[in-house]
Amino acid sequence: MKIEKKYHFYAAHRNKEAGEKCGRIHGHTYHVTCIFEFEYRDSICMLFSDIDAIVEPIIKAYDHHLILCSNDSLCDILNKADEPFIELPFPTSAENMACHLFNRIKDAGMNIVRVELAETQTSKVIYEPTIGQ
Repeated sequence: MKIEKKYHFYAAHRNKEAGEKCGRIHGHTYHVTCIFEFEYRDSICMLFSDIDAIVEPIIKAYDHHLILCSNDSLCDILNKADEPFIELPFPTSAENMACHLFNRIKDAGMNIVRVELAETQTSKVIYEPTIGQ
């Protein structure tokens, strides 16, 4: 049985690898759709609230933060200014964020099979790893 849960968070980022527009600091309302697969037993697979208890803190950890790649020159400046931000070891593209969220949720013990991450109302990426990935 598959279960779909939707979450969102607000965050700023910049991706110097994605051209001038995306290379500037800007924000998004990220919409995250998670698809889980559970064994169907009797009448339920898993309570929605049990999924939320695990997944929501992972998603909300990014809420109202600036997210930067560790090699971004702003990291040094923000550290010196004692300004909080989230530093990740990869450019903060939607594709990378979808893979990252998928792996964090999977590492938390959830049987996640797909993540959809939308930066805008009209654009989203879908991460659904295949066997061996």
